[in-house]
Amino acid sequence: MSKIKIESLLAASKPSVLIIEHRRRENIVVGVPHHAPGGTDTLPCPEHRASDENTGYLGYFLAEKLNCCSIIACNYTTDVNKCLHSDYSMQIAKWRPAILVEIHGHAGGIANQKVIEISCGSEARNELSVGLARKLGTLFSKSRQLKNISVIGDFRRLHFQATKSATITDHRWIPYHLELPPMLRNKGATKKPPKVGFMFCETLAKALTEIHN
Repeated sequence: MSKIKIESLLAASKPSVLIIEHRRRENIVVGVPHHAPGGTDTLPCPEHRASDENTGYLGYFLAEKLNCCSIIACNYTTDVNKCLHSDYSMQIAKWRPAILVEIHGHAGGIANQKVIEISCGSEARNELSVGLARKLGTLFSKSRQLKNISVIGDFRRLHFQATKSATITDHRWIPYHLELPPMLRNKGATKKPPKVGFMFCETLAKALTEIHN
């Protein structure tokens, strides 16, 4: 599928579409289960009404940077990452990745703060989430645009622990569940993420590559 076609799908508030992109690296998969374009803050899904606005753009960009497989659920009618039998989850399993990176957007509790949360689904995997958070913090400190953003990876401090996400609690791969604040996704309800959001994804790609080289 062409990049132009994908961007047109990401910009549409309907219909429900699953964008599957196969790239050279299958050991890493980037997943986005709750995308809707900026300005569309709800999904047609009774189990997960709040959308993660503009996360699809960031997930697609990150996957291109990593040259890895990606899957993006746009305006979906089901909560695809909560069940291992969804089309989203089964496609991830089909790729048999070593690492899954899921991009989400938080819209409550700490949503107005400059905070990124990273969970690996349980306290038993705390070392992994803390490790990525520390790596990102170090890289952020060198960037004027990112240095004021905090990253939390300690499971006990997380507001969004992702303990009910089937794709994150699955032990077939290392899972990273990232909750991004609005400032990285849709500042001012923009139709696409702001530049700082794409800068974050470039930094995230670098961090993942350094950790899992």
